[in-house]
Amino acid sequence: MSIRIAIGLLLAFAAAGVWAEGNLVEQGRMEQAGVLKPTGFEVTGAATFHTLGDARRDFVSNGVGLASNKPSGEVSCVVTGLDQSKGRWFRFSFRGLPQQNFAVKDEDLYMKVAFFGSGGKISYDAKEKRIYDQIETARKDITVNGVRHQHGAEVWRTYSLDFLLPFPQVDQVKLSVGFGHGSATRSSEAEFFVDDISLVRIPDPVVAPAPATRPGAIEPHDMLMPIGGRWFYQSLLGESSIPKKFDSSNVGRLLYHDTIYSAPFAGNTSAVLRTGQKDLNGSVMTADKLIADNVTITFDETTMMIHTHGVPNHPTGRFPEVGFGNPSYIGEQDETYYFPLVPKPNPKPVATTNNNSNRALHMGPIGLAVNGVVFFNPFDMGNTDATDMMDRCCGHPNQDDQYHYHKYPVCVNSPWDDDGKQHSPLLGWAFDGVPVYGPYESAGVMAKDVKGEHALSDLNAHYDEARGWHYHVTPGRFPYLIGGFYGVEDTRNRRRPGGGGMGGPGGPGEGGPGERRGPGGPGNGPPPGRDGRRPPPFGPPPQD
Repeated sequence: MSIRIAIGLLLAFAAAGVWAEGNLVEQGRMEQAGVLKPTGFEVTGAATFHTLGDARRDFVSNGVGLASNKPSGEVSCVVTGLDQSKGRWFRFSFRGLPQQNFAVKDEDLYMKVAFFGSGGKISYDAKEKRIYDQIETARKDITVNGVRHQHGAEVWRTYSLDFLLPFPQVDQVKLSVGFGHGSATRSSEAEFFVDDISLVRIPDPVVAPAPATRPGAIEPHDMLMPIGGRWFYQSLLGESSIPKKFDSSNVGRLLYHDTIYSAPFAGNTSAVLRTGQKDLNGSVMTADKLIADNVTITFDETTMMIHTHGVPNHPTGRFPEVGFGNPSYIGEQDETYYFPLVPKPNPKPVATTNNNSNRALHMGPIGLAVNGVVFFNPFDMGNTDATDMMDRCCGHPNQDDQYHYHKYPVCVNSPWDDDGKQHSPLLGWAFDGVPVYGPYESAGVMAKDVKGEHALSDLNAHYDEARGWHYHVTPGRFPYLIGGFYGVEDTRNRRRPGGGGMGGPGGPGEGGPGERRGPGGPGNGPPPGRDGRRPPPFGPPPQD
């Protein structure tokens, strides 16, 4: 197939509304099913449907536990009626959490797709992906991201598998997540939690992906419309203008260009305000409520503007904490933040000290993740280290009920699969417009461990030709997210009348009365010193 023909098919699929098809697994979000055994799912061996997590500390959901103290177990579902005229490429994904004692031998934790034809009567091939190595990598690299620098890998993450229907006769697939050779020596905390199973149709790749291409890469067609900076709109047939607003209906075509084209907001614009959390009026919710446009994006000539309700789109801890100390709720917000499309270098960037004595980073929000949750500096009120007071997704609320992150928010990887085998994907932006990436610089190499010319500065920033200046999160190492603004902060983000967790130096921010305090865990301390090198200036985005 020529590239031109492939482009035509890609456009035809888009015009037919393929991307709007949604999740083909009917009750894939098990926590919304209202029953412990959602319709269409089967379990075998040491796999059971139950509520996942600790109800005292988590907003628990329904799902499947795979108990590795037994030999094997599997959860599966069948998706029927696949129409290949709409395309043959799909992405199978799920959200999983390995408990601290989960263990298997021979890398035997897998996700698998089996292919069937004639309404399930004919069995064809199957495609399998082993994923236990991702758990081992996270346990080695991300443990320091946890409470007291332990169990940092015990968080919800997205695992994914892209595949092509191998034959025209295939009309249904069986999706499975399972394990063999269970080797846990203890029965407690030995499960792998499985939830939020998804099958979505994706555009056919225009060309074969390069080995270094990240999961989530998009092959753009020749109708890209530049927005500004690194942003482009992938238009549909007949479109002559860029949408005025991006939301869940079109955000999959809002592309960011660094080494690849990707859609960082895809899958991150909607969220569920859960029972026990607060709405905009401050009322405690008595039922779950979908916030379809939790995140919306608009642009002008110089700025990207993100409006957010601030509701996390992943599992969270249960707040107020019962017996732990944080009295705040997770509450819906109504905020707009501003990000320069082309960041301007700060002539005198200042890195924060380990006790915030120089106020290099003000209290309250200092940036925003792609799911609309704000970044905070490393400090609690009183300038103590706040990073050991997080839930399993590395967030918690402040006294204004604003949920936020002080460190690497592992759960924001969704819908990406950051397996540590390439440069990490984009997580969000600081208020100077400089992007924030995950912890990996390359396969098996964390950015915090890079030495020499490309080592991170004490701002947690460095430069490369493809991405320009960018930050990396540094699990277990101060300042965790960013150490100061390399670029010039958009001051509109600091204008918050009447609270909202915002403020200038010494202003309102983290830690209302009664919020749990405590010393930081081991490994905290002042940031590494500068090496005296003059960083290169901001450059233009890469050109095709």
